[in-house]
Amino acid sequence: MRRIAIVLAAVFGLCAAYVAAHWALIEVGREVIVLRTENPDGGWLETRLWIVDDGAISWLHGGNSAWMHNLRARPIVEIERAGETHRYRADAVPGPHPKLHELLRAKYGLADRWVRFIGPDKESTTPVRLERLEP
Repeated sequence: MRRIAIVLAAVFGLCAAYVAAHWALIEVGREVIVLRTENPDGGWLETRLWIVDDGAISWLHGGNSAWMHNLRARPIVEIERAGETHRYRADAVPGPHPKLHELLRAKYGLADRWVRFIGPDKESTTPVRLERLEP
């Protein structure tokens, strides 16, 4: 019985360490924006995401998630970034985007490598192009 308790404690400890490391790599010391997409019922879904800029255009990288479904149906979104909130038109742009991956790698470094290692592959995610609606 004691061995089972030790094994369970070790498994729990490893899981907790994994979650803490994952959170730290993604959230700590990196720019994370809050994306607000409109749900079908009119409410808002808030999602924390990475963002990269390519000139005047900003990009998100998304997979098969609730926020992606929302913005495909209702492409006007809000983004809170650096304490300011602005509205954007979001357009999913399927296909390979090597420059976007380079921008993510340059900005987020090891954290980007970690997310790509444990998360979905590049082919199963969809870049989202953001155009700011107000000046």
